[in-house]
Amino acid sequence: MRRILVVSVLAMCVGAALLLVVSRQPESAAKPAAGVSDDPAVAAILARSCEDCHSDRTRWPWYGHVWPVCWLLNHDVKEARSHMDFSQWSKYSPDDKRQILTEVAAEVRNNRMPPFRYLLMHRGARLSADETARIYAWTRNERRKLRAEAAGGAGDPR
Repeated sequence: MRRILVVSVLAMCVGAALLLVVSRQPESAAKPAAGVSDDPAVAAILARSCEDCHSDRTRWPWYGHVWPVCWLLNHDVKEARSHMDFSQWSKYSPDDKRQILTEVAAEVRNNRMPPFRYLLMHRGARLSADETARIYAWTRNERRKLRAEAAGGAGDPR
């Protein structure tokens, strides 16, 4: 009898753990990728392929609310946002933006972003060769703009 009670309590604990939901930041009403790029095509690519992990507009899948997957996904999103968060883009310094854009260019061009395990469940996030080239060109142009702004602002007497 005692053994049945222990097994029952243990089973209930495991069952409750499987339904555990990790607390997460609420989604933003803003469209972060749209504020990062003036090019609507680039903004659409960023929203489709990057925003789930690199902004506070994460669309959590149903399995993202089930333990232990919720822990893994929550960890991955926190890690991604620590490298770059489109929701915080306006708060980055120009130097930080240039560094992030350099890293984005390298990661995308070398097919490391979006990561393979994300693409397994989100096939629509895969970047075509044209999209990769477009993101790379965008990062290059944005870095040039930031350098020009910094150079122009350096001689400004105000």
